[in-house]
Amino acid sequence: MNKKQAIDFFLSSLKIRNDKEFYNKIDSISSLVYKKKKEIIFLEAQKGKDLYFLLSGNIKLYKTNEEGKEAVIHFVEPGEFFAEIILFLENRYPVSALAIKNSYLLSIDSSKLFKLVEQSPDFAMKLIGVFAQRLNYMANIIKNLSTMDTKEKFLNYLDTIKNSDNTATLNIPKQEIALLLGIKPETFSRVLRQLSDEGAIEIHGRNIKIL
Repeated sequence: MNKKQAIDFFLSSLKIRNDKEFYNKIDSISSLVYKKKKEIIFLEAQKGKDLYFLLSGNIKLYKTNEEGKEAVIHFVEPGEFFAEIILFLENRYPVSALAIKNSYLLSIDSSKLFKLVEQSPDFAMKLIGVFAQRLNYMANIIKNLSTMDTKEKFLNYLDTIKNSDNTATLNIPKQEIALLLGIKPETFSRVLRQLSDEGAIEIHGRNIKIL
């Protein structure tokens, strides 16, 4: 992937097309980044100034407690922003980010992006819409972890990633999804079997159809 393709993807996700001036502005404040599988992008509490837009691959966002235990916050899919909170905090990342597949990212200077937001109300509204969707997703995750049983957690997760024909593709390793849902990998495998036996889902490799 080259940078032109990266910026085109970024702008199309915001429904901005055929705007050469805006393309040039994004080009001037961004860079194309490649991360190999298992490579760290940033660590929790690390200082930084860039937010990211994922072009391909997958990124795990997580926090680590004093005992070194991970709590997965989110798996970033292509077409998503992450670390956008850096726009509003004092240049410190609140979570760690790790590539779980070879990944291409568009790295964007947050201070320069903020100036662009101030100059373009239309762009600002598009970004607010994207961030609002993300807040809704995170609120759903909190509800998921605090009030649902194991089966409900997984079905709710499938519901957030399914496509228009009610099929969800598990692009993330199962052990990582188990971490996200706060369950053990062996429990996750058991839940898959139980939901399949109960007729709630059909499993076709990585594709799961919700019935």
